[in-house]
Amino acid sequence: MMENPVLSRLEEDTERLSEMLFELGAIDAYVLPAGAAAGLIDAREKAFWMAKAAGADDIIDIVVPRAQIPLFMERVAALAGEYEAWIAGCGHAGDGNVHMGIFCSDSERRHRLLTELFAAGLALGGAISGEHGVGRAKKQFFNELVDPSKIALMRRIKAAFDPNGILNPEILFNTEDQL
Repeated sequence: MMENPVLSRLEEDTERLSEMLFELGAIDAYVLPAGAAAGLIDAREKAFWMAKAAGADDIIDIVVPRAQIPLFMERVAALAGEYEAWIAGCGHAGDGNVHMGIFCSDSERRHRLLTELFAAGLALGGAISGEHGVGRAKKQFFNELVDPSKIALMRRIKAAFDPNGILNPEILFNTEDQL
């Protein structure tokens, strides 16, 4: 979403952005009518709850560099077919955070699918989570897939800022492992 109180400057900014998008391979660029952006934001926010209401077995957010989103989405589609799952976008992806509702009722198959989805994001220079954090739900994937040297660094940072282990105790790092 672009904003500028001076209409002529907004039009210049929009034109410049459109040119950049075409240079990067965009096939179309357009400006939404006034008020339409708010509707898109509202729809994006409702998509999460719609995925939950539709029975999503999991909702995840994997972050990848924006330039890698098309390649990542190709991998997502391939994995959905391979694991006989339905994966629905349920949020925004513009900043690299790809939000997905995972419909795969078999828990073992879903676990393998999630492992491969997270690994695909990491392989493209991304992370297991961009906005929603790792926490309890993704702790096992984090420990299995993230470079141990990065985890060690995170533990040292956590210990430096939380030497008593009172901030989110036992959520990502076990207190005894923290130091």
